[in-house]
Order: sequence, then C-alpha cells, then structure tokens
Amino acid sequence: MRRHLQQVRGELVTGWLLAIGATVVYLLSLEPSVSFWDSGEFISVAYLLQVGHPPGAPFYQLLAHAFSWFAFGNPLLVAPCINALSALAGGFTVMFLFWTILLLNPEGRMNKAAALTGALCYLFCDTAWFSAVESEVYSLAMLIASVILWAMLRWYRCPSPRLAPRWLCLIALLLGLGVCTHLLTLLTAPTLLLLFAFKKSKERKAGLAPQNVKSYFPIGLLLILFFAIGLSPYLIIPIRSSANPPINEGHPSTFADFKTYVTREQYENAPLYPRMWRHHKNDALYAADWSGGDTTLAGNLRYYASYQLTYMYLRYLMWNFSGRYNDRQGYGSPQNGQFITGIPPLDRMLVGTAAPLPDSLPTRGHNVYFLLPLLLGILGFTALMDHRKTFWLVTSLFLMGGFILSLYLNHPAYEPRERDYAYILSFYAFCIYIAYGAEWLVSKIKHLGSKAKKGSRIIVRVSSLLLLAVPLLMACQNWDDHDRSHRYIAHDSGANILHSCDPNSILFTYGDNDTFPLWYLQTVEAMRLDIRVENIGLIGHQRFFQLLDESMTLDRPVYFTHYAYDHYHHYFESPFQLEGNTYRLMYQPCDSVAVEPFLRHLDQMGWHPLQNVYIDETGCKFLEQYWKDILLLAENLSTQNRGREACVVLDTTLAQIPLAALQDVRLIHSIGQAYLHAGDTAAHNRADSHLADILRQQLQYYHTLHPALQAAMPYTLAPREELYSALQQN
Repeated sequence: MRRHLQQVRGELVTGWLLAIGATVVYLLSLEPSVSFWDSGEFISVAYLLQVGHPPGAPFYQLLAHAFSWFAFGNPLLVAPCINALSALAGGFTVMFLFWTILLLNPEGRMNKAAALTGALCYLFCDTAWFSAVESEVYSLAMLIASVILWAMLRWYRCPSPRLAPRWLCLIALLLGLGVCTHLLTLLTAPTLLLLFAFKKSKERKAGLAPQNVKSYFPIGLLLILFFAIGLSPYLIIPIRSSANPPINEGHPSTFADFKTYVTREQYENAPLYPRMWRHHKNDALYAADWSGGDTTLAGNLRYYASYQLTYMYLRYLMWNFSGRYNDRQGYGSPQNGQFITGIPPLDRMLVGTAAPLPDSLPTRGHNVYFLLPLLLGILGFTALMDHRKTFWLVTSLFLMGGFILSLYLNHPAYEPRERDYAYILSFYAFCIYIAYGAEWLVSKIKHLGSKAKKGSRIIVRVSSLLLLAVPLLMACQNWDDHDRSHRYIAHDSGANILHSCDPNSILFTYGDNDTFPLWYLQTVEAMRLDIRVENIGLIGHQRFFQLLDESMTLDRPVYFTHYAYDHYHHYFESPFQLEGNTYRLMYQPCDSVAVEPFLRHLDQMGWHPLQNVYIDETGCKFLEQYWKDILLLAENLSTQNRGREACVVLDTTLAQIPLAALQDVRLIHSIGQAYLHAGDTAAHNRADSHLADILRQQLQYYHTLHPALQAAMPYTLAPREELYSALQQN
C-alpha cells in the first residue's frame, strides 16, 4: 500500500513539474503583442467582452477577459496576458497527457520515462507549440479535451460506485464548456462512448451492472443538466450583442440572429460529397491538379486521397513527427511547406535535394527529426494491437481527430493558410502511440538486460533516458521558429497603417491581417481612435458604398489598405494616391504618390528591432510591402531632385528592416537601384554585393535539384538567373 501511495505521489509530482516546465517554455517563447490572423480579434473581443466571428468562443472569451486583469490597467500588457492563457492551457495539457498515458496502460503501470517521452513530444511538436504562444482557442480547447479523456479514465478505474457518477458529471460539464470554446472537443465523444461500453461490459460480466434501463434515467438527467450548465457561457453572446459593442459580428441579439450565428450560416458549409464542392474563381483549375480533371466519383476519391487526406492531413502529421522543409505556405510544390526527414536519400525524393538550405532562404522553419518520433509512434501503434481495448481507445481518438475530421472539413483547393491546427487532437493521440512505442523499447531492453543480469538495471535506466533525447531533438529543432518573444511585426504593421491616415478618416480593410491588428490597437491601446476602420468583407457591399457616400458628404478622408485597394480600386473612376501604407481615394487628378503627406506620416511610422527575430511568411510580406511603398516615395523624391531626402528615407528604412529580413530578390535589387537614382553609389554597391552573394548561394542550391524539378519552377529560377547575370555583367 505504501509503495502504491509513493507511486501515485510520484506521478502527481511529475505531472505538476511537467505543467510548470511546459508553461515556462511557452511563456519564454510567447508573442509579446498581437499576432496575425485571428489573434487581434480574440484579444479585442475578450478585452471589452464584444462579439467575435461565429460561432463565438464565449468560454475562452470570459477566461481571456479575466487574464487581461493581470495587466493592471497597462494596455501594453493586455496582449501578453491574454496570450499567456494559451501558454498556461498548453502547459496543463502536457500534464494531463502524461497522466492519461499512465492511466491507459493495460497492466496498470508504465515506465515513467516512456510516458514522459510521449508528453514531451506533444509539448515540443510544431502545432501544439504554435497555438500555445498566441491568443487562439486551440490550446484551451485541447486542455478541455485532455481533461475530459483523463476524467473518463478516472471514472473507468473508479472502484466506488458511489463516487463514479461524479466523474461523469464533470465530463458533461467539460463537454459543454468545450463547445463554448471550440467544437474539436466533441471529437472525443466516440472515445468516451467506447470507454463507457467497455466499463459496462466489464460490470455486466461481474454482475454489477443494473439490468433495468430506467435505472440510468436519474444520472442521465443529471448529465444533461451539467452539460447545459457548461453551455451557459453562450448567454453572453446575445447579452453583449444587445449592448451594441463596436465589434458585433452578426449582431446576434435576437433568437433568430443568435441561431444563425451559432450555426455559422454566413459561411459556406462544405458537404460530405462532392469533395470538389466550392466554385470560386480558379477552384476547378486548382482541384484538377489533384483529381486529374475528373469530376466523377473516381475523381472525387482521387482528390480526397491525394489532396485532402495526404496533403492536408498526413503532411501535417509528418511536420510534427518527421520534419519540415520550411514554413512557407504549401500549394503542392515540393519546395514550399513540404515535410522532410533529415535522411538524405528520403529527402531527395521528397524535395528533390538533400543539400543544406542557404542562409538566405527561410531556414528557421527547417526542422528535422530523422523520423524518430514517427517511428516510435508506429511502433506504439503496433505494440498496442496486443491490448485490444487500449488500442481502440487511442485509435478512435487518432482517427476522429485526423482521417474522419478531414472527411468532414472537405478542404477546398487551396486554403488561405495552413490548417494543421485543426488536427491537433490527432497529433495528441499520436503522442500516446509514441509513449507506448517507447515503453515497448524499454521492455525489450529490460528483457535483454535481464539475460545479461549484471548491470541490467543501469541499462534500463540509461535506455530510458536516451528515449528523452527524441523530444529534446524536437525542442532544439523547433525553438528558433517558435520563439516569438521579441516579435512585434503584426503590431507595427497595424500601427503603420493607422499612422498613414489623416485625422478623422475612414479606413477600409479587407482581410484578417489588415483588420484584426487594427482592432486590437484601437480597442486595447486606444491608438488613433479618430479613424473609423471598416472591413468591407464584413459590412457588405451595400453598406460599403453607403459609407463612401457619407464620407463624400462630410468631406471625410477615405483610405484603403493594400488588401482593400487590390480588390476594389477597379470599381472607381476616381484616382488613388499612396500616402504611407495606405491609398487615399481622391476626387480630382493627382500624382500616384503624395510625397509631402507620405513624409508627414512617415515621422510616426516604424518598426521594433528585427535582429534575431523570427520572421514568418506573413510577417515577411508586410515588411516587403512596407519597403515597396518606401521605394515609391524615394523614386518620387529622386525625380524631384531631392536625392538627399530619398537617401535619408532609404537609410532609415534599411536600419529598421535590413536586407537580410527580405526574401524577394527583385525587391532587394530595386532597393539598390533606388540608392543609385538617389545618388548614393556606395549604398547601391553594397546592396548589389549582398544580392550577388545570396543569388550565388541560392542558384547553387537550386541547381542541385533534378532538371525536371528545375524546369517546374520557372518563376523561382528565372528571375534569379537573370538578376545574377545582370550583376555579373555590371
């Protein structure tokens, strides 16, 4: 008995130490401000309890609002405090995963190092780490899912019939709260039903289960009550909507609007069939890349197998447990977003080369694990086949979070961003396989060591510690591209957009990344509240044109972000004029660049230091767009014989955004040309020398590819070869 208590105490202490350690890792790599995509919306909505996009996440919203209190009135601390909710949730998910692995063991005991290996692989895996360092719902949703699974196992092993229903009530409550966070928590339901069936079968064989179905009614009603209590945070949506807050998406204040909001009627609902269901511009062309142009049942099945299952799920699984070539958005090209292994012969088949990436290409997202986590997971999958119940529990979770979810999601070709976060529950289950693969290895080593007798205990301990090298490898590989501790790119890009507008303007946006950071800056930091920000995609075209008419009547300046300008400038006969990072709608002939207003706005624009900051693809696009706007300003200054001012503008921008932060080689060439036109030949020569170096490195790398692959990437190779040839001639 004492030994059992010591074992339980050890498991509890280890679990809590895991939670603390994992939380510290996530906090150290936490983004200190707003991120791109939905983060800005979640922070803004949580801070003032507003209404975000359907179907809402009211439980996350309430918790995030509570976390914002730790800012103690300092608006600059609100974002990191709310981001910390994801870090804390991620850390505790690792703890409950560790305990779940121990409870799942068929024999009732397990090597602690093996369980640690599985839990730590989840801690350091790409998808979990990404969600744990920003304001998003997935980390909290995974915590709720992990507690649900742990609680169900506690119910299964509970020896007291009197105490067992309490675990079921907790699970019902958590399921309701999970729905109020993200629906992925419902994917645990088949696993819960399996475990319930196993328990009742066991009780029936032992003669403990009640024979009358009516005896289940009281507990059934109690579970419904607790589930309804878990859903109660949804009441905040219509209550806050009726108060008409600034962010009030869908306006779900009435029952009908609330129903529309919760069921997400404003979005396109993907059917189970056909698989190629969406009919936007170029959708048929993109889908044909994967279906061979066949729209029959056979073509739909080919599309599902090749794109939706393999590319949009298995590729993500391999990212997490095999390796990742780079962090660039994947559209089927072997050079963008592909998974790799770190094993040269295999990598040559996957990406066409095993040559190391040059430093001028995105190397921080280049992670290799040499297939070690994947092989451990496959080994665990095989080993668990000898334990039928545990095998089906874990496999049901793995399938629901992966294969079956991919059927439901029915991804169109192509998505605007990578969707690996949607499958995080499947990766969680795979980490359980990893633990059991590690356990099998330890048991085999222990068996061999027992034959040797001498030093067998030492052999087992050393081998157990060596298993921990697998998650340690993942940590070392993933740290540089998951450490956002000094990254303010989303914050600064939004601030620069706001500071590109005159007072009392109306600013039209279009996408998530040019809208949500602005919402955050205005809602939390109270920046440029004189500007009215309107997302055209959310307000609709009719309201868009009404606002334009109102602005003309009130003589109010009208600005468009680059995204909005690209999508809507062709609707207007009136010209647009660039004034910083925005385009102003003009009502009379004008120059394409407003030099003086641009210079005036530029005094308030800028960037946090970028040295040693991880810059992802989205951030790089905003940095490069900023440079493109600066080049237009410098060109106009040089044309007006104001070369010295042009050089000052270029120098200031170069100090903030160095050439090493840019990926577009043509942009780097344009920066050198801008210096030349402004009269600074020394800066021009430095830019060209830098460009020549990176072009030489990149061409040497690309020429290691098979000629057929080189021929398939003309838009990558041709510009580099032309530029390099021109530089050599000069």
